[in-house]
Amino acid sequence: MKPKRKRKRKQKQKQKRTSVMVKSFEKAKVWIAPISTLLALTTLFVWGGFKLQDPTVMPVRTVGVDGEMRLLQREHLEQVVAKAVNGSFLSLDLPRMRQRIELIPWVENVTIRRVWPDTLRVQVTERTPLAYWGEDAMVSVQGEIFKPEVVPHIDGLVHLVGEPQHAKMIIQEFQHMSSLLETAGLELTSVWVDARQSWRVKMKSGLQVQLGRREVMPRLMRFVQIYPSLNASQKDRQLESVDLRYTNGFAVHWRPAEEQVSQRINQSMWMYGSGMLSRTNFNHQMSTTTGESRG
Repeated sequence: MKPKRKRKRKQKQKQKRTSVMVKSFEKAKVWIAPISTLLALTTLFVWGGFKLQDPTVMPVRTVGVDGEMRLLQREHLEQVVAKAVNGSFLSLDLPRMRQRIELIPWVENVTIRRVWPDTLRVQVTERTPLAYWGEDAMVSVQGEIFKPEVVPHIDGLVHLVGEPQHAKMIIQEFQHMSSLLETAGLELTSVWVDARQSWRVKMKSGLQVQLGRREVMPRLMRFVQIYPSLNASQKDRQLESVDLRYTNGFAVHWRPAEEQVSQRINQSMWMYGSGMLSRTNFNHQMSTTTGESRG
């Protein structure tokens, strides 16, 4: 009897283990299918990513460059754009491509869009120059200094000279000055601001005005107010320069309308007092300045 019972006990244990294994396998089957699918999709995705990096798979066949260009050379721009295309239609890094194109000095802004299935449209905005800056650079209407490979000659642009870190301030003040001088019929052509922040401006007529470092705009406004009467007071002489850096007046240099061999220059010292202007005349072979200067 005992051996028989042992056999039955062993058979029950074996059946129990088999049942547990079957149940475990059935549970595993539930997870095996999704995991296998996920692995297959991951492999396919990685493979597809590598394939898309190949420019021969879905290549960019057409690149259109749009935008109004007056000073920007289209041929050079198209060459840069062509070199910047370094991927397939889907894998191309558009932000990086835009950055490379915007390195061209005359390019203000670039937008790029994909047109299915194989075309890129590149829209370029050209910088609009506001003035010359120094010897080899220009300033855009956005107030940005840029250096073209060749600085073009453009009639009517003012020449600005100053420290680069003060560029925005100089540009802003120059625009105010230009508008103010136009009210007196004067056209600004040059502005100099030295390291000490001392201002000097030149007009189209050749007239130069020293403004100094302090109260620059109030001094210029005062000059604009007295300029018509000052200019009309000397029919036979040409106003050559005005120095506004004095506490109670300003110095005026005149040149005869017809240049003389001696290059004789006449100077007047105008003084403020009791709301009136008084003048003292000096005749010199060389120009001089008198009075107390505030800078």
